[in-house]
Amino acid sequence: MDKIGPSYKKLGSQVIYFMMVPVFFVVFVLVYRPFDIDQFLDMGRGLYPFNITIMSCIVLVTMVITRLTFYFLRNVLNLSTGWYLFWCGMEIVVISHFEALYLWLMLQHTMPYFEVLGKVVEYMFFILIYPYVLIALSLSLTDARNRKLEPEENLRMRFYDDKGNLKLLVASDNVFYIESKENYIIIYYIENTKMKSYQLRATMKSIEELCQVNGLIRCHRSFFINQKHVKLLRRDKDGIILAELDSPQSPQIPVSKRYYETISNML
Repeated sequence: MDKIGPSYKKLGSQVIYFMMVPVFFVVFVLVYRPFDIDQFLDMGRGLYPFNITIMSCIVLVTMVITRLTFYFLRNVLNLSTGWYLFWCGMEIVVISHFEALYLWLMLQHTMPYFEVLGKVVEYMFFILIYPYVLIALSLSLTDARNRKLEPEENLRMRFYDDKGNLKLLVASDNVFYIESKENYIIIYYIENTKMKSYQLRATMKSIEELCQVNGLIRCHRSFFINQKHVKLLRRDKDGIILAELDSPQSPQIPVSKRYYETISNML
């Protein structure tokens, strides 16, 4: 399943969640009073406005905690769409538990806790699903628009370490070659006309699909090269095949015999 887009991981998006969700809850409940919630929260003592206020505060505090937790763990978690939906569902469950505990105490234990919890979970899921869906649609549209604005020839490569943390974001056209050394890979790329390198704890196998999608091809057990930057292939005096790249700052990259034909056909 696809990973969630970058818009979902921004701090501003978390602020939207913990501001919009409580506000929507208050407005929706006060205006529409769904599922006879006003009778349940009134408790026969005129406590409806007071209980709504406290419940909205519970939503706000819980959302702040869970959303900031998500933000600080965003790269460690690296959630797929399915797991993100699970996270959102668990947020509603946590909110429901705190609100059920509050209401159970306000009811002075006249109802069993799990009966109160059942009612609250029903209320919260059917009310909060609306802001969650609206925010998710907005963030997905933002990611889709950003992808369209990004030129195809300048797609960005996202390099993650072996723990799933995003370590390097670089335009694919700027990557010249990638070298493997023991348990690390080294990405060589151009930035402001200068060749730079970034060492990352990862394997060649783990980045193989990323390289294929972005035009980098395997030329040696220890190298990927960007076919857009290959100027020519030649043999040295020892018969070793070397790839010359179109940057004077780049060394000649060895090409194994098993990859020679594939690369030469692409030139």
